[in-house]
Amino acid sequence: MSEPNNVAQADHLLLIQSKFYLSACLLAAAAALTSLIGGQVWLSLLTAAICAFLVISKVRGGSILERQQANTWLKWSSLVFAAIILLGLASNEHLLKVWLFSLPLLIFFFFEFKPALGIITVLSLIATAFINDSGEALENLQFMSAYVLYLGISCALVYLREVRRKQLKPLRRTDNLTQAATREHLEDDLTKEIQRSEREGSELAVMALGIDDNCLAKLSTKQKSAVIIELGRLLHNNLRLFDSYYLWDDDEYLIVLPHTSSAQANKIANELRVKVRKEIHVKEEKITISVGIAGLNVGDDAKALPEKAAEALQLSMRKGSNRTQLFRDDASDEMRAES
Repeated sequence: MSEPNNVAQADHLLLIQSKFYLSACLLAAAAALTSLIGGQVWLSLLTAAICAFLVISKVRGGSILERQQANTWLKWSSLVFAAIILLGLASNEHLLKVWLFSLPLLIFFFFEFKPALGIITVLSLIATAFINDSGEALENLQFMSAYVLYLGISCALVYLREVRRKQLKPLRRTDNLTQAATREHLEDDLTKEIQRSEREGSELAVMALGIDDNCLAKLSTKQKSAVIIELGRLLHNNLRLFDSYYLWDDDEYLIVLPHTSSAQANKIANELRVKVRKEIHVKEEKITISVGIAGLNVGDDAKALPEKAAEALQLSMRKGSNRTQLFRDDASDEMRAES
């Protein structure tokens, strides 16, 4: 999963789960009913479609896989609404001109800036053709002037939002979907934990956790992404408050366990393996994980310790699935000899 897509999906899913979203559903239903009573057929159709869209989107966001697919469904549904608005303009419903102003923000919200700009340009040209075919020329000119000004302001605001997002990206510490810390902060965080462990004389363990290859082979790209998200949430709910975990690879996490010996980390890893097998599945397929563990030894730094845990994870997966493996120097030499 790429970082921009993760951020966008997180923003959309957090919106869907908010109370404001529920309020929007109720307002859309009230607007549809009021328009129907007032005899505004096209306006009633549009608001009823928006209400259904909002409700279905919230319902579809309930399961693991559907949460991941919600963003795509929302994107293409926004184009359907655009088509309804254009049909309303073709039918000379003047009130629907007001809804034309909602299109740019709707498209900008669900699409990246560049493709959104292209879609809005095409929709605006079609809308201009419909509007010029009806009504007075002066009225149409005034409307299009206001619409073009609105487009310019919308583009400027959205562009500034994209610039701000890129500027804040290096400061982003967690991924909203998985609740995992970003890998960019791993080395600094782990260095501090190693220094604290050496200063206090406490133990420290690192775990590399990955989905087993036999499970990955049965998952599509979307299903794998959904499982990664659910796995991150499981870690968030089951690790201790002072533990931290990071997105290490496409299908792996790295977990830092302060004040934890290798034996204690082994117990934690086995408990996590049981929970994953019990709680995470796609359709009827159970998901299993393997774990590699490395305890802090003299001379280990923030680069060596994760590499040892990753080597232990690779050895664990070579021996089979749903396993936990402690790092050993002799096992590491054996792996290098085999490769």
